[in-house]
Amino acid sequence: MVFDPRSMRSLWATFVVGLILLSGSPTSVASPIEEFSQDSSYDPLDELLQTIENAAAPRVMVIGIDGVRSDVAQISASREDSGFARMVSEGAWTYDSKVGPISISGPSWSSMLTGVWCDRHGVMGNSFDNHKLDQHLDLIDRVERHNSSLKTASLVYWAPISELIIGPEIADIQERYGEDADVHDRAVEILREDLDLDLLFVGYDDPDYAGHVHGFSPDVSEYVDAVKLADDRFAELLDILDERISRGEDWLVIVTSDHGGGGSTLRGHSASSSEVDLTTFMMVRGGDTVAGEMYGSVVVDVAVTALTHLEVPLPNGENTLDGRPLAFQPDSDASRVPNCSAPLVEVTFSYIVPIVQVGIILVLAVASFIFFKRRKSTFMDEEE
Repeated sequence: MVFDPRSMRSLWATFVVGLILLSGSPTSVASPIEEFSQDSSYDPLDELLQTIENAAAPRVMVIGIDGVRSDVAQISASREDSGFARMVSEGAWTYDSKVGPISISGPSWSSMLTGVWCDRHGVMGNSFDNHKLDQHLDLIDRVERHNSSLKTASLVYWAPISELIIGPEIADIQERYGEDADVHDRAVEILREDLDLDLLFVGYDDPDYAGHVHGFSPDVSEYVDAVKLADDRFAELLDILDERISRGEDWLVIVTSDHGGGGSTLRGHSASSSEVDLTTFMMVRGGDTVAGEMYGSVVVDVAVTALTHLEVPLPNGENTLDGRPLAFQPDSDASRVPNCSAPLVEVTFSYIVPIVQVGIILVLAVASFIFFKRRKSTFMDEEE
């Protein structure tokens, strides 16, 4: 069951009004407590109202899972306990979200967290050469500059997210781990224990690793299992979050990926023009989300949607962000088409690697054939 924070807010308000009416006056509500307080200005009713307001303040959890193909996300969502399936049934969703013209982690994560395309933030590959990230605030930095009292946390596997895209020491809690299991354990701990948390960003990596090792394909069990595990971890975070929502907290949840994979090459995705590599999934729940399938979703929508829910003012004029809060406004105009492309070295690398892999296999096969043929010839000569 999903609890509506607005209904919980109304329930609390009704409780407070009833308490006041029964007591006869607002000051009489405080009288039992005032006996224990030496401060005549202390008003427990104000404190109660402040507590209610803090509980109902907008909060956001963004989950990014590296390298998830949309069709494999659908496979995972077909399971009964899938977190993805819950998002589809309770919020806005799409299996046709575009990451832009470059299917590489650096540009995609940068676009996701800044809300602007690669032709503005300047990240064209994983080298981050000549980037302009210092000119475009990421989601967490923008929230912190708007209101530094808001509690933010970033937990990731991929180091460049924390070191370059977000930047060091921006979030109140900013940690990087060498295994997804550790990232997840820390996310569970923070969600359960940190009641002041306002914004949580979690970046998982296992599906991308499995794809590069075994192949990005619905026919590769290792890759499919990695996506299912990420989905299961996400479902656990949803369970914890729903407990907090049941207490009146107002959480927006966004889950998506930075790219697909296996389009141009089985074990790759970099700098590809394949729709399989350039397409992933996106799901949103909570706040003003309009439930149902989303059309025209793009990766830059993530930051704008989160900022809108947190009531952080968006820049305008020439600094207007490229994303839109599509989950709240399904009829939004299409996002502009960016004008950028991957560096030649990224394109070359993405195609050379599988060629080299095949070449190594062929060389080993030929060498083995020659070795055994010579060994057989030597054995026959000895027999004669």
